[in-house]
Amino acid sequence: MQEKTARIYVAGSIYDKPLQDSYTFINEEVFLQVGAALTAKRMSPDAVLDCDGENISKRNKQFCELTGLYWIWKNASEDYVGLVHYRRHFLLPDNWLERMSENKVDVILPVPLYVAPSIAGNYKERHIASDWEYMMSYFKDNIPEEYEAADRIFSGNLYSPCNMLIAGKEVLNKLCEWMFPILFAAAEHGGEKEDPYLNRYPGFISERLITYFFESRREKYRVVYANKNFLK
Repeated sequence: MQEKTARIYVAGSIYDKPLQDSYTFINEEVFLQVGAALTAKRMSPDAVLDCDGENISKRNKQFCELTGLYWIWKNASEDYVGLVHYRRHFLLPDNWLERMSENKVDVILPVPLYVAPSIAGNYKERHIASDWEYMMSYFKDNIPEEYEAADRIFSGNLYSPCNMLIAGKEVLNKLCEWMFPILFAAAEHGGEKEDPYLNRYPGFISERLITYFFESRREKYRVVYANKNFLK
């Protein structure tokens, strides 16, 4: 059997704060500079740039690490691909790739986070509620066959945060083909916000959409969860 290839892309930008903790990349990890189209500064001579190839790098101020996910979707070619962050990495066993392949795991997600009063309610309390309401109207108008499932899952309390995942490349392609049209529509409707944190709403919405995508397709995809670190 041909050995599977894997690459976990570690998203970081020139705006990231320096790490106090030390961390050594595992063999499959490589640095991915996101928002690279917005600066001439290069963080590492070995970094992959999200402005190469087909990309949305210029939209990084709104889409955050999702400009990296988009780059992976359009440009990466490994059998398994992942997205993590410069200060958040999955805690994986040394033989994670072998185990993922042998057990036909489709995706690794972060251990779910509990939020109250619900996934939807928590978003609307912490962010701008009208952006969430528009996203739900997108379901109703464009993918009505999924609206009830989305409403049910978003009424629950568990979601996988941080836009982190490791997936088979074809699985990641399916996720991105489905999700990015929703995010682009939401961003066009919601526009830019003056507050830099609130302006990142496409990235906050995507955390919930990734959770929904795999939760609603349990019969199709084999999902496992892994802990993550949080470097200071």
